[in-house]
Amino acid sequence: MSSAATIARRSTADARPSVERSIRLFGLPIADTTIPQATLWLVQQARQGRTTSVAFLNAHCVNVAYTRPEYRHAMTSMDRVYADGVGVRIAAQWAGIELQDNVNGTDLFPVLCEEAAHAGVGMFFLGASQGIAAAAADRMQARTPGLQIRGTHHGYIADPAAEERAIAQINASGAGILLVAMGVPSQELWIARNRHRIQVPVVIGVGGLFDYYSGRIPRAPAPLRKAGLEWAWRLAQEPRRLARRYLLGNIEFLARLAWLRLTAPAALN
Repeated sequence: MSSAATIARRSTADARPSVERSIRLFGLPIADTTIPQATLWLVQQARQGRTTSVAFLNAHCVNVAYTRPEYRHAMTSMDRVYADGVGVRIAAQWAGIELQDNVNGTDLFPVLCEEAAHAGVGMFFLGASQGIAAAAADRMQARTPGLQIRGTHHGYIADPAAEERAIAQINASGAGILLVAMGVPSQELWIARNRHRIQVPVVIGVGGLFDYYSGRIPRAPAPLRKAGLEWAWRLAQEPRRLARRYLLGNIEFLARLAWLRLTAPAALN
């Protein structure tokens, strides 16, 4: 096992159930925890066959939740929502809460793969464009001894018949964890609409995760991630696609946050 894998396993093993607490931000339930603790809980849920739906909340998600009621409803139906990114951390601080960790899917993913491999829990990757999920699966299996990827499928599901076939493939795989990478809000709406048909215990919406771990898009250097500037790196990689989300979206989020703090601070909770 690599040194990174050893660290991931040790940090996960050191997690304690008492770490997690339930808070609210922007009227949405948040599980305030750490990446090791979240990972341990997710794998335990999968091993015990407990139906669990999971999402992440970042500044973009907050903006969407204020304009798309169906997305907000989908988020409130999740069993766990984790706080992702500097924007949500700022909002928590303004609400008098110091978050324990930045529980984002990109950092959680390799630790989750390590713990799933250790526990013998298989995974299924759904989403991204043709071949990306499969490439991510190959790379993660190469770096994670014992990781079981039970199947992959692209995220461009054109009609109900194709969706039915994809769900049948997922259910037949025997996976314990399904990662859905369709972007916000599509993945959360897809999970909410189809959860009753999916037999995999744990289903997690993971955004653009497979693009990074397939090697299609390089991830931001560690110093930028630590400084909370991964969004700027992503913007530089895909300016046409992400300019509105990050430039206008960040302004919208901060303006909303300032207005709520000024006029209705209780609305932050």
